Amino acid sequence: MTVQRYQIVSHRPMCFWSAMDTEEWLKRKRPKLALKYAHLFLKHYITGRILVEITEDQLLEIGVSDFEDRQDLLLEIRKQKLFSDLDEVVKLSTSTFC
Repeated sequence: MTVQRYQIVSHRPMCFWSAMDTEEWLKRKRPKLALKYAHLFLKHYITGRILVEITEDQLLEIGVSDFEDRQDLLLEIRKQKLFSDLDEVVKLSTSTFC
């Protein structure tokens, strides 16, 4: 029996990511933070839709107690959101309309 592992589709907007996608993203972008907090992303079902709007207070609420870690996470989330938004704009500008 072959087991297929679900991979993040990089061209898929963040708002469509599952909690597992956000966990995998964190592991790829910030492995050290993932060791400390990836389980919290799964436990609290932090999907991409939640991730793009998460606040520092919400990170604290789910268990990210270290201030520096919260700031690092928020910065990485903002960078990913900008990248995702830019990717969508590029796709829209290059698509052809009939």
